[in-house]
Amino acid sequence: MLDGGVHTAAPPPDDVTRLMHAHGTRMASPVGTDGSWWVARPADGQDGPWLEVLVADVPVDGTLPARAGVLTSLDHPHLARVLAVEPLGPGRVALVCEHVPGPTLAAVRAARPPLGDGEVVTVAVPVAQALGVLHAAGVAHGAVGADRVVVRPGGVPVLVDLRGALRGVGTATGDVHRLVATLLGLMPSLDAHLAAGLEDAVRLRDALEGLLRERATPDSLVDAVFAVAAAEPVLVPDADELAGAQVAIETGRSGRPRAAAPASPPTRRARREPRRTLWRPVAVAVAALVLVGAGTLLVRSLPDAPPAEARHATTSADPSAGATPDDAGRLRDRQDPAGAAGALTRLRTAALAAADADGVAALEVAGSPALAADTALVARLAGARSEGLAADVTSATVAGVTPDGDVSVEVTSAAGAHVRVAPTGERTDVPATAPRTVALVLRWTADGWRVWDVREPADGLP
Repeated sequence: MLDGGVHTAAPPPDDVTRLMHAHGTRMASPVGTDGSWWVARPADGQDGPWLEVLVADVPVDGTLPARAGVLTSLDHPHLARVLAVEPLGPGRVALVCEHVPGPTLAAVRAARPPLGDGEVVTVAVPVAQALGVLHAAGVAHGAVGADRVVVRPGGVPVLVDLRGALRGVGTATGDVHRLVATLLGLMPSLDAHLAAGLEDAVRLRDALEGLLRERATPDSLVDAVFAVAAAEPVLVPDADELAGAQVAIETGRSGRPRAAAPASPPTRRARREPRRTLWRPVAVAVAALVLVGAGTLLVRSLPDAPPAEARHATTSADPSAGATPDDAGRLRDRQDPAGAAGALTRLRTAALAAADADGVAALEVAGSPALAADTALVARLAGARSEGLAADVTSATVAGVTPDGDVSVEVTSAAGAHVRVAPTGERTDVPATAPRTVALVLRWTADGWRVWDVREPADGLP
């Protein structure tokens, strides 16, 4: 929920309007696009808190009062406070909650490169603790996602939208698995970490993926992330960047409703930083611990309609091959995006291994998410490099075309054994890794195929 001005929108249904008036408020803005969530501000001339009203289709039966009582009794700094649960009509119930100002994690991620490991810890621990409180009370959230976590001013993550808990849907394990999947979606692609020799980041990803294979709990998630990474400030984009990202989230690539950007009280609006400052660090305190701190595939023809076989082509590479002399030619073959993806993987790995910012920029589209993420990654290396590192590409398969006309290619590769060389000259042997698959989103440019984005395979297409 992004701080901003009051939105002009259609009024809520009459029963919701009456409910707002009964609480001394009036509509300030809608949240999302499905017409079931609104922010309410104090009515003219009245004092009082800003509220959020969320409408859920819930059967009114003998179990509803117990769940409503549980939700209104919960008080946790990382969980949106439910102030009242009120029936509106047959099968319709409203949750009246505190207003939580700030951007959603979905908006933060859409406006900036992926989160670093320490930032992921800063998000994971508070949200896991909020889930623990819900589970201890006998309910599950049921809809954990990046659009259901808001970063308050000051950096405090808050889990919002407790309609699933009111309905009695979801499970404790499902909540944790959804949170883990959300965290993985906030992180950089695995191949960039491996190419740069950031083994700590790989350990965090591996730890999170391991939780998906077991009956994970909030406590086991907290233990897992703290075992491999230390919390760091979350870098939040400035208001202009967030506003642009929020528009895309409100619309939604597949048309599904997303948590959007309600207006916030004027006294709570964040001071805008100068445009030269893209991100600001925020800190968060968690309990006794002080922390700092992806619908329907749309497949169209490839650019200039290459032959159908090119859309499903698979290329194989010699496992010992690095950046071959033929790779430059593959980048200029418009009919073979799969071959270009393999070449770009090898060349990009070599550039990241050498911490070569210019080499990375030559392989990626200017202004692209991939370039922003890799530029930040090279900067984090601070002169460290990986000697002998090569990408071992075993397959590259065209998956489809995005609405923007870019081509998504699923590439499977592994990082070979190499030597990690620190800026001080200290050398560390790093073993080869198991093959992993990512989706390279390629764009045809005047110079040939270049990388636009690197995503998880399931997110390669909208």
